[in-house]
Amino acid sequence: MLCRRPLPRIAQAPAILALFGTLWLSGCASSLLSSPDTPEAGSAYTRLGLAYLEQNNLKRALNALDRAEELDPGNPETLQALALVYQRQGENDLAAEQFKKALAANTDFTRARNNYAAFLYQQGNYQRACQQLETAAKDPQYEHRARLFTNLGQCYTARDQTQRARESLVRASKIDPRHARSYWLLAQLEYRQGNHARAWAPLQRFLRLGRPTREALEMAAELALERGDSELAGKYRRQLASTGDTP
Repeated sequence: MLCRRPLPRIAQAPAILALFGTLWLSGCASSLLSSPDTPEAGSAYTRLGLAYLEQNNLKRALNALDRAEELDPGNPETLQALALVYQRQGENDLAAEQFKKALAANTDFTRARNNYAAFLYQQGNYQRACQQLETAAKDPQYEHRARLFTNLGQCYTARDQTQRARESLVRASKIDPRHARSYWLLAQLEYRQGNHARAWAPLQRFLRLGRPTREALEMAAELALERGDSELAGKYRRQLASTGDTP
């Protein structure tokens, strides 16, 4: 019987992830080896490859995904997973090729499109990254739409399309009012445009939702002084000092 335990998320608990990943791998290894050569077995190998990728075991990840592709050629999940492995290895041409194959196999594969956009952004190809994100944003069922619009806002910012960036970041905050990163990027955008008054509200929201960073606290102290609130500015400076983040 194939293991179908969902993979844990990297961003939430790295230490626990490593433990759970090991348990998942050991629990599924024997069943995978005895599974018939079916598309379902191919999907199991894809999940195994992703588990190895999360552990940064790229060799085993690639072996599992190659086997998955043999069992179920053209599976978009497998193709995207291969792209992620190649990206991690620095094989950018191969990664781009696999991303394109995954999207050709399933044009509605929004997660792959978002990851492809992130890859393009990493390569400095902001125009194509934005294009991919614009297409992905048309999917109303995508579970991480707030992140997607935040990424789109960041992409527009990189292209100096300030108004589009602002609109995307505001939309992200409306989709998920607790998505801290959208507020921080919006505060940065307004601050760099010289709109310090407009930067204050999203910055305050970010400080309430996220873990205050040095850059955010420094900005908050400066803006508090500009607003004539020296007491609040002092509070932010004390936070900097207490976290050891002062220069």
